[in-house]
Amino acid sequence: MWIPYDIRASLKAESDPASIRMSRADESQRDFLVGFFLRNPVTQAWELDIVASAAGQELATLATPPGMRISFHGNDAGKLSEVIYRLPAISAQDALHRAHDDFQRRVLRYMAEIGRGMAIAGWRIADTGHSARWRCTPFRPSAMNLDFDRLAPIASDLAPYVELFQRARNAPDAASRLLAAYALIHAALGGAPALAGAGQSDFAVTQEMLIHAGAMEFSDRLLGRSLADLAEVLRPEQQRLAAPEGVLAALSDSLAAQQRLAQLANLADLVAHRLIQAELRQRAQPTTARPLLAAQADGTPAHASGVQPC
Repeated sequence: MWIPYDIRASLKAESDPASIRMSRADESQRDFLVGFFLRNPVTQAWELDIVASAAGQELATLATPPGMRISFHGNDAGKLSEVIYRLPAISAQDALHRAHDDFQRRVLRYMAEIGRGMAIAGWRIADTGHSARWRCTPFRPSAMNLDFDRLAPIASDLAPYVELFQRARNAPDAASRLLAAYALIHAALGGAPALAGAGQSDFAVTQEMLIHAGAMEFSDRLLGRSLADLAEVLRPEQQRLAAPEGVLAALSDSLAAQQRLAQLANLADLVAHRLIQAELRQRAQPTTARPLLAAQADGTPAHASGVQPC
């Protein structure tokens, strides 16, 4: 089952509905807490290989923007696992965007200093005045059963395209996910022989796809549209991410731009999977029926195609 890996465009309320409504209705500036969970991209553990105390360490006032307080917190193993911002804002989204803009550039500086991989795994937000809380953390699915005896290795001609999908699924960032998934969609539209049965001519973006990818924001532009139409929407992002010389473009997106990219990357990733599945289903059809159907379609007698009549 395909699941979205990047849900940074959504916030899940963790408080009672009344508290959430009061917070959203209040447009005054007030105190918020924003906690960023951290992830090691190598081990996938929610911690960084940086020493930090569980009691927390607050940055000196001179090292923080005016009005903000920033503290670094370690887990039981003494490794940095969460960074908490305390800041004034007019909404949860306002607090998140301001804190994220500051913290993302701090993460880049830390990476430049020590050369270790670092990623933001998710975040939590609290409106302390209204006791309203939200969270954005990756969905952890349950284990699935797989029939190992039934599933043969992927065909050699299809393997390069499934590897594109593998890169999209395994990518830790939305940009890499979109580039890999777009490459597969582009190949299907370009008539790649290995994807001849992927159903690209009958493809249409459904509401279920948009909901599953967290991309309902694009419903007006994409609902019911063809694979070629989807590629047209994805192409500007693909071109923005890749410089004309064929190398990756050097970009530093705002959180809002990252959230939009994540939605499109999720959708492209999902569609790439649907195309691969359609191709596999087509290949799994009984081969004995195909010559007969083809012969009857062009008026050739069935026995002339090498298939004996019943």
